[in-house]
Amino acid sequence: MSEKKTAPHNDVDKPFHWSQLKERGSMLGIEVLVFIYKVFGKWLFKIVLTPVMFYFYVTGRLSRQAIWHYLDNLNVSMGEGKRTGWARFKQGFRLYFSFGMAILDKFDAWLGKVNIKDLEIATPEGYQQLLEAKGAVIFSAHLGNMEICRAIFSMGDNKRPLNVITYNEHTPSFNNFLKKVNQDAAINFIHINNFGPDDTIKLKQKLDDGEAVIIFADRTSVNNPNSVHHVPFLGEDAPFAVGPFALANIMECPVFLMFCINEQGRYKTYIEKFADPIKVKRKERQAYFQSMATKFAQRLEFYCKKAPYQWYNFFNFWPKATDKDSKPS
Repeated sequence: MSEKKTAPHNDVDKPFHWSQLKERGSMLGIEVLVFIYKVFGKWLFKIVLTPVMFYFYVTGRLSRQAIWHYLDNLNVSMGEGKRTGWARFKQGFRLYFSFGMAILDKFDAWLGKVNIKDLEIATPEGYQQLLEAKGAVIFSAHLGNMEICRAIFSMGDNKRPLNVITYNEHTPSFNNFLKKVNQDAAINFIHINNFGPDDTIKLKQKLDDGEAVIIFADRTSVNNPNSVHHVPFLGEDAPFAVGPFALANIMECPVFLMFCINEQGRYKTYIEKFADPIKVKRKERQAYFQSMATKFAQRLEFYCKKAPYQWYNFFNFWPKATDKDSKPS
């Protein structure tokens, strides 16, 4: 779990950039949990995980308040009232515990225990369109468990190299552990904190060669956090980064959405065609990116309602415009 150790003096409405959140917990704790899972199975893992996640939930004020903010917006958008007191506390912990169980599934994916037959493709038409695309940019979000989708790119008709644009400086222990678990994982991680013009050229070549690249479009830019479009999301305007949509435009290849969510103990993968390659004139780009951000927010909202306890963003996603440049004290 991640959170800034020194919190702002006010509540979650005082925004700061998500990359300022710092990892909580330790490498040893992760290894102990994985050892329990390997030796005793999922039943004991869940028993041990419960107090661990409860501790982080109770002591993590910022992340807890961010969860409540999200769930308040979600409940209202689904025609329910905001929960208060114990009901609100329980609903928030349900999401927090879901995150802990999702980490277990990440381990399985990295250990190579998940393959294509373990997945249900819920959108066959979108999957077929992905198969037919030589190179593809795929927008996703911190919803569900995208690590499970590695199986889609590791075998069968869609076997191809997979590139993931990511930021990992705020979770070094967890990322180092994943590398230790499986050093041969067929994923090329492109670290956005070091991303430059040369990387854009290399990425274009990879897509021309038929590879796929995944971009998590529910996070604002680390290097240019104010380059955003504010669009409606779960009843409030939220900032969505321009970067993913600008990069997709440069790549000139088909763009897809992909989410992998747990439904009744089984992972279902949803793949949608999001946009065709298109050349946008410079003067029209911002309007185009705004429309793409709006469309992405609408689809993310749809899937959040489908899997309400599987959107794992533990920071304030709806910062007030008047405080948008604020940082933690």
